[in-house]
Amino acid sequence: MSRTNFEYEVCYREYDKQWTVVAKLSAVRLGLVSREEVKSKIQSDYDKWLTLFVGESEKDCKKWVDEHWDNLVKLGIPYEVAS
Repeated sequence: MSRTNFEYEVCYREYDKQWTVVAKLSAVRLGLVSREEVKSKIQSDYDKWLTLFVGESEKDCKKWVDEHWDNLVKLGIPYEVAS
């Protein structure tokens, strides 16, 4: 996955007047699915949208994304087993 393919959004939540960062991350890299089960083809990796940060402003959220960009991209890479 290239850095430009990483999917995330900065969204405003009307009900509590907060801004959030949500991103599409790998279930294996989040620890929701076992790597061994993916290797054995018992399960497969899937994308999970997850709220990662809640801030008071859109600027706070964009700053947080900039500070954590490398780790976010790593968590967004789908887990693949070599054939």
